[in-house]
Amino acid sequence: MLAYILTFGRLVLAAALAAAVFFVSDRAGISIAAAQALIALAIAEELTDIFDGWAARRFGTVSSLGGILDPLIDSLSRCAIYFSMAYAGWITPAVPLVMAARDIIAAYARIANASVGADTSARFSGKFKAIIQGGGIPVVIALAGGATCEALGAAVVGALRLAVAGVLIVVTVWSMIDYIIGAWPAAKEMMNTE
Repeated sequence: MLAYILTFGRLVLAAALAAAVFFVSDRAGISIAAAQALIALAIAEELTDIFDGWAARRFGTVSSLGGILDPLIDSLSRCAIYFSMAYAGWITPAVPLVMAARDIIAAYARIANASVGADTSARFSGKFKAIIQGGGIPVVIALAGGATCEALGAAVVGALRLAVAGVLIVVTVWSMIDYIIGAWPAAKEMMNTE
């Protein structure tokens, strides 16, 4: 039960974070206190992703439903957060769009694998992608801070935002390609059976 609470709690925290980003966003930068509060909320949201799986294993509540809900909630949460940050102008909209495309493709790759009895578990690229995307949230928030812009200068902050977006997109696309490659044998098998 605790695992489900943590999983759904992640969605609630992500919605709260997205709403808070809309509330405090300002093209000139947010206050240090607002940035700290948003980063704390982002860390709490990401910690639920770590601890829901641990709680399920620790208390013997691992289930097929949990295996479906966890990646779904991960996708919804991170997409909501990154779309809100794109709306605020803190990151390019290409980031959440690529994330959404990758998550849809990964879901269908798992469906293809399941249809032929192949492995549907998360791939290394998916776990690595989750770490990079989760870690990118506080970085993007920190770069939105007015004090950061003042300390580093607008040009440096802009370059850092571009670099962060580039890393997020490259890692996400790599994971998407890895899931496609992983599902390719299943797709070929499905083509040959019809």
